[in-house]
Amino acid sequence: MRSRHRYFPGHGSTAFHVSRYRLRLDWRPGSGRVLADAALTVVPTCPLDTLDLDLARLRVTRATVAGTAVAFRHRKKKLRLGPERPLPAGEPVEVTVAYRGVPRPVGLPGLDDAAGWFRTRDGVRVASEPVGAPSWYPCNDRPDDKAAYRFEITAPGPYRVCANGRLTERRAAGAGRTTWVYEHAGPMAPYLATVAIGRFVLTEQSGGPPGVVLRNAFPERMADRAAYDFGRQPWMLRVFTDLFGPYPFGEYGVVVVDGDVGDPLEAQTCPVFGTDRVDGVRGHEDEVAHELAHQWFGDHVGIGGWRDLWLKEAFATYAEWLWWEASGGPAASATARSEMAGLRRDGTPRGSVLADPGPGEMYEDWMYSRGACTLHALQQTVGDDAFFRLARELLARYGGGACDTERFIALADEVTGRELGGFFTGWLHERALPELPAGGG
Repeated sequence: MRSRHRYFPGHGSTAFHVSRYRLRLDWRPGSGRVLADAALTVVPTCPLDTLDLDLARLRVTRATVAGTAVAFRHRKKKLRLGPERPLPAGEPVEVTVAYRGVPRPVGLPGLDDAAGWFRTRDGVRVASEPVGAPSWYPCNDRPDDKAAYRFEITAPGPYRVCANGRLTERRAAGAGRTTWVYEHAGPMAPYLATVAIGRFVLTEQSGGPPGVVLRNAFPERMADRAAYDFGRQPWMLRVFTDLFGPYPFGEYGVVVVDGDVGDPLEAQTCPVFGTDRVDGVRGHEDEVAHELAHQWFGDHVGIGGWRDLWLKEAFATYAEWLWWEASGGPAASATARSEMAGLRRDGTPRGSVLADPGPGEMYEDWMYSRGACTLHALQQTVGDDAFFRLARELLARYGGGACDTERFIALADEVTGRELGGFFTGWLHERALPELPAGGG
C-alpha cells in the first residue's frame, strides 16, 4: 500500500501535536505586508531536540520556546527551532514566532495550481487547502493535526475581516485601524484555517438550527444578488441536520470575496466563494450545499491523510444530490445514473484509484463523481437506515478527529453487520467501474 504521506512529504511532522494557535496579524493594504506573531501550544509525541514548523517565504525575527528566546533556522519552507534543552514527550510547551513580510501563494507540485494567501480586488483571501497554510502562519501542516484557534487581525477601518469561528471582539487599534478577534475552539486542521479581508457587508440569516449563528460576508456591490443566491442556507442546515445529526459548530457563514475564485474553498465555519459564483439565480447552489456539508464531513470528521481525500469529497458531493432531492429536484438515484454514464464515458485515469488517486488527480471531477456514486451504491446495498446510521456513527466516533479509508471500511462492517470488503475493493481500489446495485439507478 502506498503511503498516505507521500502526497506532500515535506509538510507536517508526527513528532508533535499542536493543540492551540493564537495568530496576530497587522495587514497593510498598500504594500500587502503583514507584521505578525504566532503562539502555538505544542505537545511533543516523543523527546525533541529540535522543533520543525512549516512556514514559507516570510522573515522570522524572533522565536521563543517556554518563554526563552531560541536559535532558529529558516530554509526550504521549514522553520527549525533549537530549544535550550530537549522537550519531553507529552508535556505542553508554548512556542512563539514573530515574523513579517508579504504573504504569497505557494505552488502545488503536480497540480499546476497554488494555495495560500492571495490578493483580491479590494483585499485578501486565503485558500489553505491542501498545503497553503504555511504561506501565512507557522504550523504543523498535516490534515490530521487539529487545534483550537484565536485570530486577531488588524486592518484599516473601511475593511471588514472574516475568519474561522465566532467574532468575539472588535476594537480600535489606533490610526483609524480596527482589530477583529475570532475564537474557534475547533478543533481544526491547518488547511481549514482562513482569513478574508475586504469591503464586505456583513449580514445575518435566521431560520437555521437553534443556537447556530449564521453570518455571511458579501461585497457591497452585489450584496442583494448574493443574499438571494445563498438565501436557502438555513433550509440546507435543517435538511443536513435531519440526515446527519446536529450541526457540529456554533456558527456558519460564507464569505464572497470580490474577484473570481473558481471552485469554492473549503474552510471550517466560513467557506470562501468568489463573485464568479454569484449570478442572482442560484446557479451554483450545488456548491453552496457542498461546502456546507463539508462542515460535517471534512471539517468535524477530518481525513487521516491526503490519499483519503475521497472520503470527505464523496460525502460532500453526495450531500449535493440529497439536497437536490429534498428541495424538489431530481432524485439521488437519477443523479447517480447520470454521473455513472459520465464516468463510463470518460473513464478513470490510468494508474489512479479512488482511495489513493495520486497527487496529480486529487481534485479532478471523476474523483468527486465516483466518490458520491460509491456512497449511493453503499446506500442501495445496505439500505437507508443502515447507511445513515453509518454516517451518524462516523461523526460520533471520529468527530473532532480524523478518519481514514481503512477505519471507515471497518466502521461500515461494524454498523451494518455485513462484510463489505468486496464492495469497497471494487469501488475504491480498482480502476474498473462497478455496476450500481439493483435498484440503485
